[in-house]
Formats: sequence, C-alpha cells, structure tokens
Amino acid sequence: MVKKKSDEIIIDNEVLSFENSGKGNKTKNDNGDEAFLLHLASIVESSDDAIISKSLDGLMKSWNKGSEKMFGYTSSEVIGKNISLIIPKEYLEMEKEILERIQNNETIAHYETVRLKKNGEQFYVSITASPLKDKKGNIIGISKIARDITSQKNAQTHLFNVNKELAYQNEEKEKRASELVIANKELTFQNEEKEKRAAELIIANKELAYQNEEKEKRASELIIANKELAFQSNEKEKRAWELIVANKELIFQNDEKEKRAAELINAIKDLESFSYSVSHDLRSPLRAVHGYAQMLLEDYGTKLDTEAHRLMNNIMKNAKKMGQLIDDLLTFSRIGRKELVKINISMKDMVNHVCDELKDGLNPASNPEICIKELPFDDADKVTIKQVWVNLISNAIKYSKLKVNPVIEIGATINGDEIIYYIKDNGAGFDMRYANNLFGVFQRLHSESEFEGTGVGLAIVQKIVLKHGGKIWAEAKLNEGATFYFTLK
Repeated sequence: MVKKKSDEIIIDNEVLSFENSGKGNKTKNDNGDEAFLLHLASIVESSDDAIISKSLDGLMKSWNKGSEKMFGYTSSEVIGKNISLIIPKEYLEMEKEILERIQNNETIAHYETVRLKKNGEQFYVSITASPLKDKKGNIIGISKIARDITSQKNAQTHLFNVNKELAYQNEEKEKRASELVIANKELTFQNEEKEKRAAELIIANKELAYQNEEKEKRASELIIANKELAFQSNEKEKRAWELIVANKELIFQNDEKEKRAAELINAIKDLESFSYSVSHDLRSPLRAVHGYAQMLLEDYGTKLDTEAHRLMNNIMKNAKKMGQLIDDLLTFSRIGRKELVKINISMKDMVNHVCDELKDGLNPASNPEICIKELPFDDADKVTIKQVWVNLISNAIKYSKLKVNPVIEIGATINGDEIIYYIKDNGAGFDMRYANNLFGVFQRLHSESEFEGTGVGLAIVQKIVLKHGGKIWAEAKLNEGATFYFTLK
C-alpha cells in the first residue's frame, strides 16, 4: 500500500525519507526518486486489474481501486484481514500450495482459479503471483495481480454446448440418412417385385388368350391364378403396413435410448453424491465401534475368554478395514469434483519420492528390487498424479511379495507426441479373460486371504487418468507378473 507523509513515502511499510540539501528537498532511498514512486503508485491505483499484496501469514497489506471494483470491498474493509476472506473454502488448499511455491522463490503466471466477491458471488480469475522481498532479499510477502476471466469462461462453456448440440444434430442426420438408404432399398425391392408381378400378369394374359381357345379346360386354372394374384396384393399391403409400424417402433426406441442415456448420467451423478454422503456419515459410528471394542479389551480383557478376545479383535480389524474402504470411497468421489491444476512435473523425482515413502513401511528383508528408468517431464495435476503412482507402485509391491526375488520396473516410452508410462512386476499376475473387471469399484481378481485391499485403488487410478484426458490398460500372465500402462493425453 502506498502512503505519503510530509517528508516520507511508505510502500508496504518500507519508509523512503527526504533530506533537505539547502536548495530544495531531495528524495533519499534505494529505489529511485519520489516522482517515480508516485508515478508507480498511480499506475497501481488506476489499474482495472486487482493488485493485492499480502504477508506470508496471509494478511492483506495493499488493495488498489481495481480490487475494490472486482471484489466489492473497500481497502479499509480488507487491509489487515486474511486473504481467505476472498477465497472459497474449496480453493484454500490450492492457496497453500501457491504459498509454498512462492516461498521457494517461484513466480507463478496466469493460473486460473475462483475467487469470492463481497456479495457471495464466485467468479473466475487469472492470477500472477510473485514474491515480495525486503532490501536484504528476504521474502516477506506475496504480490498478486488478478484479472476477471468469467466472461471468457462463460464463452468457453457456451462454445462447448454449441459444439455438443452440433454433434448431436450430425448424429441425427446420419441416422436419417441411414434410414433413407434402407427405405430406398426397400422401394427398389418393391419395384422389382412389381416388375415380376407385371411379367407374371403378361404371362397370365397370354395364358388367358390360350384359355379362351380352351375355355372349358382353362377356366378353373384362370380362377386359381386370379386368387393367387389377389393374395399377393394383400401380402404387399401387409408388408407395407409392417414397414410403417417398424419405422414407428424404431423412432420410439431411439427416443427411449436418449431418455435412458439422460437417466444414466443423472444416476451416476446421484451415485457419486450418495457415495460421498454415505461414506462421510459412516466415519463417526465406525470410530465409535472401534473405540468401544478397544475399551472393552483394555478394561475387561482379563474377564474375557479366548473366543471373546478373538471376536473383539475381529471387530477392531474389520472396523479398521471398513474405515480404509470409506477413505477410498471418499477419495473416489472427490476426484469427480476436483478441479485439476496442471503444472510441469518431473515424473522421475516424483516416482523416486513415492518409492522411498513406500519402502519405509516395508520389512527390509522383503524389499523388492525397483528399477526406475528415464521418465520425462509432463504436465499433470501434482496431487492426483501422485495418487496414481502410489496406487500402481504399491499394487506392484503387494502382488509380487510372494516371489523369492521380486523385481519392479518403472519407465516410459514415447510414441510421437504420446508418452506411455508403465509399471511392470514379476508377481502374481492375472488371467487376461478378466481384464475388463480390473478398474471397476470393488472388483478383485485375487482373494483377500492372498492379498489385502479394498478393491477401489485401480478405480481411483482410472478416474484420475481419464480426467487428465488419458487412458489406462494392463497386460498380464497368471503367476508371471503384470504390466500396467497409462497416458495423460
């Protein structure tokens, strides 16, 4: 915030003093003269963009006119208050990540996010954030420039809807064209049948002329021929009516398919919402079950027989297992709603870090040999892509633990513009006949007595990869190992 006193200028609490030289006042500071500073302050105040500075603990220190217009707060309403005042709750975690990067002396340009106005309205902004330093070069705060991009986002949404409608219309045109082809074929067939009947009629007329000569002999044959001709005409009318009915049924079925598709989309959304709600609401009673069981063992353990001890331990074990299952379901549900923040990531550094974390929890005697090949940098959401690596590498460790010399290989191949990552192990593998069940929720190809798990991990991986615009698949042989592949584009 820029302020001016009689003999000093204060910018974000840094004092620039004036000294009287006898011939007039001169500005004495490390950053330039007073006119330049006042000019700079004027630019900040007149900018239509919101220009805000804050301390490392999140307190807002400056607030220009652009900020007042954009957010609806005056500077007196926000100065000294926490930046969370203008950030929706669901975006606060992203703000923490930005703070960590700024403290590492990074400048973050044009990242898109959502902010909150005084009237409670949320809107899209593009933000550039950079560190503020004191004279010694120490980072003392953050400077942010925010631009309202809501109109751009709305235009993008409108364009998406227009393209979707255009695609739908093209599909309808193709359907109508297909129906027209079928109708033309049917019309051609009917014309051929008419020509055949016409030829038969000519033959019948010739036969009639001959029968006139042989009236008595051919009269009965002519009656039979006329009855057959009448029958064929009736059959044509029946076929024509059946075709009309079939067309109506086809139209009805297409309408029903569209309705079922819309109902399926709504059902999926309801299911995600229901899963999140149920999983969240089950946490408290589960903790209570686990806690009471533990209290019974601690307080009355000496009074319980061996079977009671076994049952109580089973209660605690299954409560813990269900807690993990609920956590996985919550993670699966959150992924569908989480906005991706893609940055350029060193995949090799991330995989090394994940492997170190996973090895810490293993028995040193059973640690697998993990070979990490070259991995390129790639654009991805840092939080969710780490979850992909954790789930796939931990699966490889788990399913190869029964091998005498477990070996895991992690690498990538480049095919044109496409990067294909892979995680290969020499573990239990699976039968490829059941490969389609791999990524379903609660789908398991091995018994829980062999390998523990909730059956949600690979479903989470597939959902993250698909949200990045990529794909995932696997190849395996039973008892010889498995290889999982995925892309992000």
